[in-house]
Amino acid sequence: MTLSPYHRFFIENEKLWKGLPDRKRRILIAVLGQDPQDPMRVMDIIQRADLGSQATIHAALTNLQKTDFLRYTSYKEDGRSKFISLAPKSVTLFKRLDKLFISCAKSPQIATV
Repeated sequence: MTLSPYHRFFIENEKLWKGLPDRKRRILIAVLGQDPQDPMRVMDIIQRADLGSQATIHAALTNLQKTDFLRYTSYKEDGRSKFISLAPKSVTLFKRLDKLFISCAKSPQIATV
């Protein structure tokens, strides 16, 4: 049996994300996709119904911050608002995903037993 580059990427991708539930993955991807000119606030992500209830999203954000995947920055004009950004641990994860994607895109099919 041979694995296509797509299948290899899928398998390795799951290994890199291991331990992060789908909701937390989607939150990190949403933060990654933010416009640097318009930083995302905690409230912006909590209001996204596609990620779950506000309480569930807030719990996931808190956990992602505690596990060093996200970083909060206070809003200068109003200390109650906070901006979300990726912490170095997340940046490293996404860099590894980029390298994996490029590697799989360049590789021929791989034979497996």
